[in-house]
Amino acid sequence: MDTNVDALKNLFKAFGGSEETVADMTTSAEVINALASHVAGGGAVELPAVTASNNGQVLTVVSGKWAAAVLPD
Repeated sequence: MDTNVDALKNLFKAFGGSEETVADMTTSAEVINALASHVAGGGAVELPAVTASNNGQVLTVVSGKWAAAVLPD
């Protein structure tokens, strides 16, 4: 039977966190804090930040990550 800690560990992994990071954690608070640190550090962000300087660009995949690019003519 899964516990809340198990469910939080699954959530951490779903956000891109490493299973090894939370493997030895035994309380909900530990896993929640690990998740908060992971998200705050950009660990769950897949799309790049954009600004007005990116107007007219599109997203493309470069080396397995999203990157802004200009459409070819």
